[in-house]
Amino acid sequence: MIDSFFDLMSRGGPVMWVIFITAWVALILLVERTLRIQSWLKLALKDQDGFLHDPKYVPNHQDVRGGSPVSMVLDKISWDEVKTSEDFGKQLNIHLADMMPKLEGMLPTVSIIGSLLPMLGLLGTVTGMIEVFQVIAIHGTGNPEEMAHGISQALLTTASGLIIAIPVIFSHHLLTRRLRLLLSVTEQSMHVVYKRGLGLRP
Repeated sequence: MIDSFFDLMSRGGPVMWVIFITAWVALILLVERTLRIQSWLKLALKDQDGFLHDPKYVPNHQDVRGGSPVSMVLDKISWDEVKTSEDFGKQLNIHLADMMPKLEGMLPTVSIIGSLLPMLGLLGTVTGMIEVFQVIAIHGTGNPEEMAHGISQALLTTASGLIIAIPVIFSHHLLTRRLRLLLSVTEQSMHVVYKRGLGLRP
């Protein structure tokens, strides 16, 4: 199996290795973001349920790394600067906006990788065809074995780029939907937090 893998990679040329490494980077980023978003969503739903059923509920997830989005926002509020409900609302909006990049993490990078993979496949196609034309220029059309190597490289890299790009783009879409759900649940909880106002002061 290992021999077959290396044989496939050698037939694909150097671009094939770039596609392979890029695919692993995308996989690692997707797994990391999936675990983080799922963890945050679980805590956000717990907060939402707590706010709905307990008038005195206060988010407290210090046992979980980073806590829920609501608890992270509340932890960053400069309570000394909060004198009125308007001050409180401004602080909530500021810190909620600051938290967005943390929630997204490397998702924009995954999107870029998904768009990049077909182009890497196209690059492999171009390099493979250049190899074919070089063989024709040197040996003419009398060396089909050398020509087949270039054609094989072109087809393998194109297929690999597309095959990997499709699940990466689809997974990015699913994660983006989960992130939107997380933000929606968080915003609903933040609305309740704003209504309670300064009663949440530690």
